[in-house]
Amino acid sequence: MTPAVRVDQVVGYLAARGWEVTGHWRGADVRSLGDFDVLVPPGDDRGDVSPRLRELLACVADAEGRTPREVVRDMVAPSADVLSYRLRLPRAGTVPLAAGFRAVRAVRDLVATCAHDVAPDTGDLLDRTALATAEDGFGLDVLVPVRHDGVGRRATLRVLRTSATVLAAADSPDPTAWRDLPRHGLVDDVCGCLADLAGEHRASAFELAFHWALALPSAEPDAVLSFPADFGVRARARRKRVEPVTAERALVRGRVTRLAQDSGGRRVVTVRGTLVVDGAPVGRERAVRVRVDDHETYLLAIEAHRAEDEVQAEGAVESTGTRYGIAVEPSGFTVAERGERDRNG
Repeated sequence: MTPAVRVDQVVGYLAARGWEVTGHWRGADVRSLGDFDVLVPPGDDRGDVSPRLRELLACVADAEGRTPREVVRDMVAPSADVLSYRLRLPRAGTVPLAAGFRAVRAVRDLVATCAHDVAPDTGDLLDRTALATAEDGFGLDVLVPVRHDGVGRRATLRVLRTSATVLAAADSPDPTAWRDLPRHGLVDDVCGCLADLAGEHRASAFELAFHWALALPSAEPDAVLSFPADFGVRARARRKRVEPVTAERALVRGRVTRLAQDSGGRRVVTVRGTLVVDGAPVGRERAVRVRVDDHETYLLAIEAHRAEDEVQAEGAVESTGTRYGIAVEPSGFTVAERGERDRNG
């Protein structure tokens, strides 16, 4: 198989990793690191470039104690931090569709939640973030770009530090450490994302690994967080015991995903988007129950649902246990202007 990497990317990687030019042979550079030597093809147009690159990648991986896949990833995407998620399964084990889909969504929500926490206006960070599937079981590599506005690196660091806080509390012999984690906001939302990464019945061990972009060295070392098999169940149970919310005003901005009537015959609109409670953003994107009392506003919601328009619903907080809901006034439900919709895609 031809390595998906160019010679100039190889040269940039080797130079950044300390491989020094120690000689030349038939127009090709010899680069060395310790006892290891590699021959770098002079260009991509040589007939033997593919086998030469395969040999080079194998040698570099051996010298650095990494896999050829990891080496190629850093060569091709040197300006991306890599967050790797791996679910620990028996050999040849599979993941049920529902659990797999939940985990993929949780990875996305984990990055989005932490990005939103460090910079409420994250711009197009998620659009520029890439995914790669794992070769060693069920998992994903998330490539977060770091050379644009700094949000990517700060978001990945926030994922690491908040996840480490949750894991330390779960592993602590002191039961109050787990109980005393913040009941709302970032830590609680990250706890929910992590629970959803634990596979079927939220009962499998998993790992999160953090590798920093080659083009932007970090003072933080690469790290691996290992979550035990009982973590997901405990995290899920903890979230269900969260204390009821006491906020007064809220708004949600997003798209209408459902229209219904509750058991009391009241009109209910579900809006999936970013929730702001008492002026402060609340964690990750979520589905919010919006109660609509007047007929005209409900018709507006129906039309927005059909057109897939973005809406904003604002009103008094209406909670059921730990869940936020909104009782919207007629003037509190609006549809984005056409120009704004076009700008937001």
